Amino acid sequence: MIMMFNGKIALVSGGTRGIGFNVAKRLVEEGAYCYITGRDEEHGRNAQEALGKSSSYVAVDVMDEAGVAGLFATIEKQHGRLDLAVNNAGVTTSRALVRDLNLPEWRRVLDINLVGPLLLMSHEIKLMSRDVGASIVNVSSCGGVLGQPRQSAYSTSKAALNMLTQVAAVECANPASGHNVVRINAVCPGPTLGGMNTDERLRANPASTEEKIQSTAMKRFAKPEEISAAVIWLLSEQASYVTGTLLSVDGGFSAGKF
Repeated sequence: MIMMFNGKIALVSGGTRGIGFNVAKRLVEEGAYCYITGRDEEHGRNAQEALGKSSSYVAVDVMDEAGVAGLFATIEKQHGRLDLAVNNAGVTTSRALVRDLNLPEWRRVLDINLVGPLLLMSHEIKLMSRDVGASIVNVSSCGGVLGQPRQSAYSTSKAALNMLTQVAAVECANPASGHNVVRINAVCPGPTLGGMNTDERLRANPASTEEKIQSTAMKRFAKPEEISAAVIWLLSEQASYVTGTLLSVDGGFSAGKF
């Protein structure tokens, strides 16, 4: 059987659960060696055990510059290159109005959801641009495509991540620059089970849960594997002419009002 990513070296930040874990699982199943990161070491060890010997867990905070540099030094020392990366680490925020600004929380959300991917991408591109067929996917959100009340920090961070994705894609698209092309895209999921939407959270907030369901044309949450399928496609050679794209996988959330 021909595997899509046989021999490839991959990195999934926030890869210990939810969408990130599902992406890592698919990568390993398709022949890649996959590094996963996350701050919760128990989740990390459990995820690495589930993924098996073709994976490594590295406990790192995406805002820790020294820790991130150490992660990429480890990848380079062990494998000499990086082929695929998925920047999935992120946080949401309390549902506050703009007029009720909580500046420390705003900064925390932007740091993790925007500055974190920027730091990761800087290292990823340097390690990737020497090889052919490299690809990065940023996990954004439908909240970065359309404004949502009480989500100013989260939506702003994801909208900025979308623009960062496109700027980096343009910078890395031209082989005449002297480096190999790195394709860079983003997926923009709608409400998705797992991760930020655990069963416990959904049961504890039935009104919010119903609001999320009704926000989609398909009237349901996405399954993590439905989002990971889109990520895998963007990483693959099947999307070899796709870069700078923001792919909505949101059950019709961004299609209009209904």
